[in-house]
Amino acid sequence: MVAGVGALFFLGNDEEPQAAGASKGVEAEHHYYVLLTLIEVTPKTTEGKKWDPDGSGPDLYYRIHWQGHPVFESATKSDTLLAKWSNASVGIGAFTEQVSLDDSIKAARITARAGDELEIVILDRDVFKDDVVAKWKVPVMTLLVADQRWDAPSGNVVSVICRVFPLDRVKLEDLTR
Repeated sequence: MVAGVGALFFLGNDEEPQAAGASKGVEAEHHYYVLLTLIEVTPKTTEGKKWDPDGSGPDLYYRIHWQGHPVFESATKSDTLLAKWSNASVGIGAFTEQVSLDDSIKAARITARAGDELEIVILDRDVFKDDVVAKWKVPVMTLLVADQRWDAPSGNVVSVICRVFPLDRVKLEDLTR
C-alpha cells in the first residue's frame, strides 16, 4: 500500500493545479492508460552513497506490474535526479508507414477492478545489475483520471506524477502535455 502519500491533482497544463473534486476516479471494468510522467529521486542512495561510481546521477526507468505481471517498462533517462517521460513517441518508421495512435502511446494498459493493485518499481540501470530505487503498490480503484502527485511514496523517491486516462477516449491534449 502507498502509505503517507499526498496527492495533488492536475488537469490540462501541468503547472495549474485543479481542485481534487475536479478529478474523477477510475470506473470498474473500464480500461485505462497509466504512466509515470515525472520521477524525482534523492541526490544519494539510502546508504548515503553516490548513485554511480563516476559520481553521475542514476539512469532512471520504471516498470508497472498489474495482476502480478510486468505490463510496461519505460525508456531510460540517463544521469538525472529528475526524469520526465511523455505519453507518446513516434519513430522514424512513422514517416514511411502507417502508425496507429494506440501503438504510439507509451503507457501501461489496465482494466480497473476492485482488489487489483499496480506495483510501481523505479530502477537505476547499471552495467551489471540494475538497482531498485523504490517500489510500492497502489490499489487500482484509488487512481484518478488525471495527473496525481505522490510525495515520498517509497525509498529514494522524492515525488512522482502518475497520469491516468481512458483507453477508449484518448484526446490529443492527453498526449501533448
